[in-house]
Amino acid sequence: MGIKYQQNYQVPFYESDAFKKMRISSLLAVALQISGEQSTALGRSDVWVFERYGLFWAVIEYELTIHRLPEFNEKITIETEATSYNKFFCYRNFSFLDENGEVLVEIRSTWVLMDKATRKIDRVLDEIVDPYESEKVSKISRPHKFRKIDEFSDAQKIVYPVRFSALDMNGHVNNAKYYDWAADMVDFEFRKSHQPKHVFIKYNHEVLYGEEINALMSWEDEVSHHNFNDGSTQIEIHWGKIY
Repeated sequence: MGIKYQQNYQVPFYESDAFKKMRISSLLAVALQISGEQSTALGRSDVWVFERYGLFWAVIEYELTIHRLPEFNEKITIETEATSYNKFFCYRNFSFLDENGEVLVEIRSTWVLMDKATRKIDRVLDEIVDPYESEKVSKISRPHKFRKIDEFSDAQKIVYPVRFSALDMNGHVNNAKYYDWAADMVDFEFRKSHQPKHVFIKYNHEVLYGEEINALMSWEDEVSHHNFNDGSTQIEIHWGKIY
């Protein structure tokens, strides 16, 4: 296991939804910010990685377990740890804790290094990840299996344009944006009485400025399945009743 890093945080108004809960897209964005802060503190900032190797970090998979969403103005602690890595993948965990140390949200994530020029995945170099003190392993974590595209025959469909505001510094659609697109397709009345409990996200291909997002959503009991651009991104949300 690697070096742990913590940061205190207070949930602001602009990251809270209509029910005074922290948006899941904001959870993902803040998690990225915290991991970046740790990397900078360890001398491995995004600028350092790009200037020396022409590479940038990209998340390709998330798994979120939500016990309770942080609320507006709540003071929380975010803890992260780069746990292990292999030839092509790095694994990092996040925990969002309340003031009593109770875990609110757990996030497991898988990262790759991509070449800025070719937009292809590169090998993980020991000299880049050594400061995190994470374990080097040969095993690759088995990815979650999502609903296949041919199972979306009765799906709801929406087209979203990719605008400048959807992009991040790496020039592709910001990862958190996909969750917003997915959640926007879910009926508001349903959202009043249900909350995400378990979320799986997989990013397979980049989407760049000027392209379109063809979003599909289908249901299986209280699980919503989301497919973007024939599988470029896949999201599965397990909803639970709010009591």
